[in-house]
Amino acid sequence: MKLKKNDKIILIVGVVILIASGAGIALYNVDDSDDSSLVEDSEMTYEYTWTKKTGEANLGSNIYAGKGDTYDSSITLTTPTGSVLTKVDIELSWEDDCTYGLLKKNKGQDILEGTITYGSKEESMESVGSDNITKSFTINNMPKTDAVQATSEQDAKDAINELISGDNKATFAFYIDITPGEKIWRLLKWTRDKGNEFDLTATYTYYTYELDTTDSSDGDDDDGDDTKNTGADFGHNVGEFYINLGYGRGMI
Repeated sequence: MKLKKNDKIILIVGVVILIASGAGIALYNVDDSDDSSLVEDSEMTYEYTWTKKTGEANLGSNIYAGKGDTYDSSITLTTPTGSVLTKVDIELSWEDDCTYGLLKKNKGQDILEGTITYGSKEESMESVGSDNITKSFTINNMPKTDAVQATSEQDAKDAINELISGDNKATFAFYIDITPGEKIWRLLKWTRDKGNEFDLTATYTYYTYELDTTDSSDGDDDDGDDTKNTGADFGHNVGEFYINLGYGRGMI
């Protein structure tokens, strides 16, 4: 069966329509997926500043040290997550609770000796009878205002927390020994002083960050022309294409 000339033209036009429609749909899908990926992956600049804060911690009360019982321990001081610990002052307080003497009642005073170590820095202590000893340690430098690139506020916080990870804690090693001041030959053995108690406290300085959530790129799309080719628009254009072809067929 032979096709007429007009039928051949109609068949060719139909094939062209199918090819054009398939290509248009494919291009639309590619463009749409590319646009969404650009929106999801776009980065913004988040600035952050620091606020100074202070705190106090009890590192131990009524800790005993004496003859044959040296205090040897490590203590870790930790500030809140997302902060930077910069300075720690450790205070040791003690008083000899057992002395003797009639006219002079401060005989037999105990002697406290020890060290506090942080990293490579070691502070030594020595006192007789009683004392309030304070030793200062620098942990980290004061943090500076800075900025990070991130796709969201939470991603920015995660990035900052990673940068300062571990900067909110410090571990101190203590070695404290108290030597009784009483003479070993005293007759009343049950009155002999064997040691003493002491207290450890820490005051510290740390910084927490505040994120600037102002997005300088917020006004980039305020020109009102943020429309894109939707499925409805695409269908409408294809419909017009078919209508025009229909008119063309009528003219053939």
